[in-house]
Amino acid sequence: MKVLAEKAVVVGTGLIGASLASAAKQAGVFARVSGVGRSEANLQAALSAGHVDVVTTRLDEALDGADLVVLAVPVDTAVALLPEVVEATGESCLLTDVGSVKTPICEAAVAAGAAARFVGAHPMAGGTDSGAVHADPDLFRGRVAVVTPTPETDAAGIEVVERLWQALGSRVVTMGSREHDATVAVTSHLPQLLATCLAETATRCDDRGHLEELIAGGFRDTSRLAASDVAMWASIVDLNSEAIVEAMDAFTAGWERLRAAIEAGDAAAVESILTAGCSMRESIGK
Repeated sequence: MKVLAEKAVVVGTGLIGASLASAAKQAGVFARVSGVGRSEANLQAALSAGHVDVVTTRLDEALDGADLVVLAVPVDTAVALLPEVVEATGESCLLTDVGSVKTPICEAAVAAGAAARFVGAHPMAGGTDSGAVHADPDLFRGRVAVVTPTPETDAAGIEVVERLWQALGSRVVTMGSREHDATVAVTSHLPQLLATCLAETATRCDDRGHLEELIAGGFRDTSRLAASDVAMWASIVDLNSEAIVEAMDAFTAGWERLRAAIEAGDAAAVESILTAGCSMRESIGK
């Protein structure tokens, strides 16, 4: 596999950042990787596991001589750091990220004067565990990686980022940032919030103390996402609030139709809704 970056810098060596660095090293597309972060313990975990070649808490130190920078931090942090990264890197240094909301970071790249060399990206992979100790170079294999360039992004930069994710085993889908944000509001952000509300509802319904005894697999599976990082998801909700509210409205309309059918004893309507949901879920496989 052709080397895509002689010196890559991964800012943020958590689950996604460390997994990306490790996978890119194994695939031979990053010749050398520097990991940047705030936690010395997490950085040392990434270094000890061989996910990165060198670590530092100093962003300016890491960026010196970089030809590719990956912002693998929460989206609000990435937006805040981008101007500093742009200023500290040369015009030939390609910039990308892994955030789950794309419009804010793409707009920040335009505002920072780096639209031509910024390529947004979002790997549709992750987990409830965090930190470099849980990094997995196979995390992205068989998953979709969405690439969201700005309208001004250089075609060569888009190709490099697409090839990077392909080298990591992902299937690349390229689209605009707003289209991405509207879609993941339904497929990712809404499920997270539904799981959270389900778990929160259970705490209010357990007036006799038997909930834990009667929890079944369905509840555990459906509420699993509620255990995800709270601060991260609060940031995502804030940054993609408009699209998320639209998704919530669509869900609420369907929920109200189902509730009305149940209340009216309309078995045919209930079965029709259940069938529609079942068919959709079966169409996407396991």
